[in-house]
Amino acid sequence: MLSDLPQLRLEKRALDMLAALSYRTGELEDYLQQIAQSVRELMGLDWSVVTLCSGQSERILASTVDLGADRDRVFDLHGTLTSTVFSSGEPLVVDDATVTTAYGAAPAGYKAYLGVPLRTPSGRILGTICSFQQRPRQFSDAEIHLAAMFAERAATALDNFQLYREQQQTSDRLRQSEEQLRQIVENLDQVFWMHACDRQPWYEGTPVYISPAFETVWGRSPEEWHRDPQCWRQAIHPEDRDRVSALISQSGDREWSAEYRIIRPDGAIRLIRDRAFPIRDDDDRVYRMAGIAEDITARHQAQRGELRALERLAEIGELAASVVHEVRNPLTTVVMGLTSVRQMSLSDRADMRLDLALDEADRLRRLLDEILLYAKPRDLNHEPVELCELLADILPGLRTMPSALNREIHFVDRLSRASILGDADKLKQVFINLVDNACEAVSEGDRVTCHVEPGVSSQWIVVRVHNGGEPIPPDVLPQLTKPFFTTKSSGNGLGLAIVQRIIESHGGELVITSTQEAGTTVTVQFPLIA
Repeated sequence: MLSDLPQLRLEKRALDMLAALSYRTGELEDYLQQIAQSVRELMGLDWSVVTLCSGQSERILASTVDLGADRDRVFDLHGTLTSTVFSSGEPLVVDDATVTTAYGAAPAGYKAYLGVPLRTPSGRILGTICSFQQRPRQFSDAEIHLAAMFAERAATALDNFQLYREQQQTSDRLRQSEEQLRQIVENLDQVFWMHACDRQPWYEGTPVYISPAFETVWGRSPEEWHRDPQCWRQAIHPEDRDRVSALISQSGDREWSAEYRIIRPDGAIRLIRDRAFPIRDDDDRVYRMAGIAEDITARHQAQRGELRALERLAEIGELAASVVHEVRNPLTTVVMGLTSVRQMSLSDRADMRLDLALDEADRLRRLLDEILLYAKPRDLNHEPVELCELLADILPGLRTMPSALNREIHFVDRLSRASILGDADKLKQVFINLVDNACEAVSEGDRVTCHVEPGVSSQWIVVRVHNGGEPIPPDVLPQLTKPFFTTKSSGNGLGLAIVQRIIESHGGELVITSTQEAGTTVTVQFPLIA
């Protein structure tokens, strides 16, 4: 049997098969089928399957045997060999399942069994690769190892596919939200306009969009504005025209606002409040000037949406999905290769470089996860959370963090009970990050204090994390929550950005103050449950 072949020959054949595998988005079924077929052919097996497990049930995703009507059936895991692999998270070999029954039963007609878990890089078990032989058989350690290599590929592909589906659903929701926002803009009494900055000055550039309210307010059609983008300026009252023109010219591509009168074609004079703002790309270049103009003659300013924020969020979400999908697969292949090299006898210098390469690969994986977490926060599990109890529960763990060693963490609770609606795990992530940052900012022997106290009103609770370390420069403070801004040599600048997003998703607010006299205080406030 194949396990008797020289190990190098078996490993080379397995690596050739792995190298031939190719996964593309949306082709998960074919990819998993290739994996199942490769395992079966590599070891001369009668049947190999890839399964997705959840709770006490499994579904076969790929099979080297035609299952007919059972292809989409959900099977009960209870009492099966696969259940042992899924629950233990470890490979299982049974030479003859009719004799060794302690691990569960094999399908009818099969005796020998080899099962390996589909484990994601984060340690989550998604399912199994199971192989069966109709006659009793022994499996070598090399065969178990090779099956595990294929399982890593299958787990990564399945994890990425689920992630991709989640991203697609998020993108769809964002597009729906954007369309809803556009419909709101279309029905507002305010005029929403947008100009391309393809010429200097920008107002001589290409007109991009103006809402239908332009016809109601200015008495001119949107088509007229597209033909002559200066018609809105020509309608400005002669006594206001020079002032507004000078303001727009001097502002360049910066934000500006103005109030002015217009004369409609019917002779009516209307008072307009107009505010313009730049839309910037990732390189901080202005590529659009947009604005909202409203008739304030006879009505109050109506609510207006944040179109730019949704558009940018949709772009970030799609970019994150693409980057993670494209980078994770080759990164996994690189890690597998480096891990294989680990089995070789290397010089001390080569071994040190290998450790560095593996550490950097792990750092890259964590960075991808954090980028994805910032771009697409996972849905919160909203439930009542007793904030004081949560902080007290994580306090022992905070004191054992590497950054907290030889430093004092002092907890001051000025409230007996304070319940908020939120996700306990996400809130723990917030306070662990804030206390960790505070500990890193002070020297050994210094104190970090965490205060819980009532907010300005009875509807709010405030948590303050204070340290007396070196103050943060005033020009740095506004940058701290921006993605990829960091003052740490080993940081990636996403920690506080993610913290702020979590806090805001709970309806809360994050404020950071820092002075030489008072030290640095991070203030977080949340609305209490009514």
